[in-house]
This record gives sequence, structure tokens and C-alpha cells, in this order.
Amino acid sequence: MNKILEYLKKNYIETAIILCVTIIALILRLILLYNYGDLWLDELYSWYFANQKTAFGTVWELLKQDLHMPLYFVILHFWMKIFGKSDISMHTCTLVLTLPLIPISYYLMKSLFNKTTGYFAALMFAINTFCIYYSIEVRFYGLVFVLSLLSAFTFVKMLENFDKKCSVAFITVHSLLLYTFSITPLLTFFYGLVGGVYVWIYKNEKLQEYLKQIGLLTLIALPVVFFTIYNIIVMKLNAICSFTRDIYFFKWSVITDTLENFFTSFNYQLMTGNVNDYHNIFSYLNSALYLVFVFIPIIIGIAGLLRSLFSKNEKLYLFLLPSVLFVFTALVLASLGLMSFLTRYASIVYPVIICSVCYGLSLIRPKFVAIVLAGVYFAINYGYFYTGQQTVLNHSRVEIGNMTEVMNKRIKPQDDTLFLIPYSGSKVMKYVPKGQLIEFFADDALLLKDDKSRTFYFDDKFYKQVDKKNFKESMRYDIISNEPFILYNIRLSDFYFKKMKKGQKFVIISYRDAYIAPIIENWYMLQDSEFYKKLNVFILSMAKMTKDSIALADEYLKRIDTYIDYEHNYAIYVYEKQ
Repeated sequence: MNKILEYLKKNYIETAIILCVTIIALILRLILLYNYGDLWLDELYSWYFANQKTAFGTVWELLKQDLHMPLYFVILHFWMKIFGKSDISMHTCTLVLTLPLIPISYYLMKSLFNKTTGYFAALMFAINTFCIYYSIEVRFYGLVFVLSLLSAFTFVKMLENFDKKCSVAFITVHSLLLYTFSITPLLTFFYGLVGGVYVWIYKNEKLQEYLKQIGLLTLIALPVVFFTIYNIIVMKLNAICSFTRDIYFFKWSVITDTLENFFTSFNYQLMTGNVNDYHNIFSYLNSALYLVFVFIPIIIGIAGLLRSLFSKNEKLYLFLLPSVLFVFTALVLASLGLMSFLTRYASIVYPVIICSVCYGLSLIRPKFVAIVLAGVYFAINYGYFYTGQQTVLNHSRVEIGNMTEVMNKRIKPQDDTLFLIPYSGSKVMKYVPKGQLIEFFADDALLLKDDKSRTFYFDDKFYKQVDKKNFKESMRYDIISNEPFILYNIRLSDFYFKKMKKGQKFVIISYRDAYIAPIIENWYMLQDSEFYKKLNVFILSMAKMTKDSIALADEYLKRIDTYIDYEHNYAIYVYEKQ
């Protein structure tokens, strides 16, 4: 500790600059925190997993419902126990975990390459809105930034001299990354491959030692591998819908959207909130503003990356190559429907790509040109905040945080009020002040491993005859006939409607209504086969299940209120037993 303090005092100008950059980064993140709005669906999942009674409960719920790794959610679990469960508290947890990226990036890049690379990297991470956004979102991607950069750095240092401390550091940090993000094993494979080839060619006498270290890392990663394989097998066997086919379908324009997020402050996908809504940068080149604020920074970023690739720097290749191989392989697998690849999944290579770009910019000669290019890049990105255009900083993601107030003022639920929330009900209940949740979750019935929800809606005869390939066609008659499944009718009426007391309320909440409501309102169009074939099978099925729920409630109970919030994207249907 004394050595660190002594170093900071001795290099006080450098320390002051990095401190200022970190403060700028903090201010920008606090602006986003102030404007952010409510938790969106994925963040509600984070809250749900972390909100279990114990850390073991958090891990167990992840094992049952999700493919993601537990580290971030366990950290959030303990954070919530200490600092509370408010939205701001949870956002602050991510901020605390990710803000160190700015000083860390400087000192790592200074050690690995040069001071200029360190300054450029710290500034880029400070003002890039992709980085800012995931430094606040209640998800693990911001933590991935820090761990993936540390992994790449310690990997290079380990191969430089096989110092025991560097080896332990790489194994430790990369293990943490493995337990944070589920797609890390693919990156781990390329670390092992690149390192193995390098040691075999240049440091053959260290090959046995290297294999031992990779073996130890593999041993540590085994629970992650088993966790992932278990989830994949169970989901492939039981899930009617598919993540890669029906939810996160692949488009090659994810590449241009990723470039936009990495190098500019214009984040189309983050602002729309639609992970499948990719932005093709080439279709907007006729706009002068787009050319200045988006295309030019991308060109500068690509120029920096290409310059680094031509540097003939062995350390740069070891630093960058595993990430490049990971991205190429992930894109190919995603195009074949074998895995999901979203823009946010690129977070695992984002810091390595950015630091490589910074190194490339630092090599441009004369140095004046490098400074001008970097200055233009920073000026454009920082200036975009003040152009009046929508950015991540001033754009709040509107979700359902006002539901608690609506419930208390208008619905006035009691302890015995029954809630049916077909889409992510256990997560939406965060904003419901009172009541009992009916454990039927349509999304889990379609996607995950909730047999109880699946058998609550589908009868055994129907379910046994469907699979992922014929599901849409098998439901076609049921959808067009507009008749609820007989079993669902029996379940709701026998288990709930008939047992309700006079005056007791029954409430249906249709969450993310912007997707579901238009289909329900235009149900007659489903008889047009061409229109029907274009619909996302998951959204179509969710709409059918929601429509069935409303139809059955209208049949057995008296509707006393309907509240539709177009801005916050949900609808509430209130019934009473007569």
C-alpha cells in the first residue's frame, strides 16, 4: 500500500489526470443514473435472482431458469441485503463494480504498451455511451468489462515470463469471468489455443508448465461447463420455443450495430430497447449529422485497430487474437442458429478491442496526427451529448416503475387479490404492493423448464404432438378458432374462479403490451396465412395466452376497471367476483 501511495505522489501529474478523467466518467454515469428510469425486464430478472433468501437460493433459481452465471447476482444479493432493494441501490452496485475500469485501463495499458495508449483508453471508456450504459444497468455486462480486460492483460503477462504471480492472477481473474458470463468458455478455449501455439513455437521448454496452468483453469471451469450443458440439454428437450430461432434471431447487421456502439455515442439499439433492432449504418450516410457523429468515429476506430494489427507487436497479438477469434466464431455459430449473439454479448471483447484501437492510434506518426485523430474522436463523441440528439445519457428506458402508484391509487389491491401475469409474473410482482400471484408463467411454459406452467395451459395430448418445428402450425387452428384450451379453462375456473369469495378481486397484468396488444386487437388478421407466417412464434403464443386469460376472466367474473398505460407499456384488467 505504501508503495502505491509513493508512486501516486511521485507521478502526481499523471495521477491528477487520471483522477480527473475518472471524475468525468463518474459524472456522466450519475447523469445516466438520474435519467435512467425504471428497471426493464432483464433487470427485473436480476432483482428476482438476487432477491432470494440466501446466496444458494440465488444460484438455484439461476440453475432452474437461466443460462447465466451466478457471480454478479450473488454480489447483488449481498449488496441488496446491506444497501436495500431500491432501483437506485441496485444501479449503484453496478456502478461501484465498473467505475474502476477507467483507472485500471490506464495503468494496464501503460504497463503493456505506453502512456499514450493508457490515456486514450481511459478517456474512451469514460465517455463512450456503450460503456456508460452498462456501468449502470443492473446486469453483469459492466463487470464483464473489468474482468475481460484484466484477463487479457494477465494472459499476456503470464506468457511473457511465466512468473507465478502472473499465472495465479490470470487463472483467478479468468475464473471470475467464467462465473460471470456464460459464453466465456468459448473465449477460454481461444486463450488456451493461442497461448498453446505461442508457447509451443517460442517457449517450448515452458509447454508442460503452461498445460498444467490451463489444466487447472479447466478444472475450475468444470462447474460452469456442467451448468451450461445441463441448461442447454434441458431447454432443448423441454422448450417449445428457441432462443436463437424465435427470440434472438441473428442478423449480420449486428456487426455494424456493434461498431456503432463501440465507437460512437449514438446507440440505436439501447435507445429502442429492442435487442433484435439492428441499425445499418450504411443506410444513413446521406445525413451530414450521421456522417459526423457516427461514421467518422467508426472510421477512426477501424483505422486505429488496423494500425495496431500492423504493429508487429507480439504483446498486441497475444492481447487481441483470442478476442478476434472469439468474435469470428461466435458470429458463425450464431448465423447457423447454434448460439445467440447480441450486441451486448460483445461486451466480453469490447475493452480489448477498444484498448487495441488506442494502441494503434498511439503509433500513428507523426505524433501530431495521432493526437489530432484522437482529439477529433473525443470531441465528436463528447460533443454529441450537447447536440440535442437523443443519447443514452438523456434517454430513460420507460418501464413499469409507476405501477405501484397506480395500484395504490386506482386498483387498491388487498392481501387476497389474485394476480395473473402471464409474462414474467414473478418479476413484475416487484411493483405490485399487495396480493397473491397465480403461478402460471406463459413465457416459462414456452421457453424454459417450468412443467407446472406448461401443463397448466396445454393439455397432454396437444403437448405430446408438438415440437419446435411444428409448434406454430399445430397452434394455428387453436389461434384462428379463438377458443381457449379446455384444460386452461378448467384450471382457472376450478382452482381460482369458483373458490373466490364475493367481492374478491382478480387482476390480469399484460406486461410489455406493445408487442402483445397489437396482435390481440387485430386477431382477425391471423386468418391471412402470409401475415401469420411473418409473426414471431413466441410473441404470437404469448398474445394467445394473454387473450385466453382475458376471455376466461370476462366469462366468469365482472370486469370493473381497465387501465392501459401506453407510455409504460402495460395494461391492467380488474375483475370482481359477484
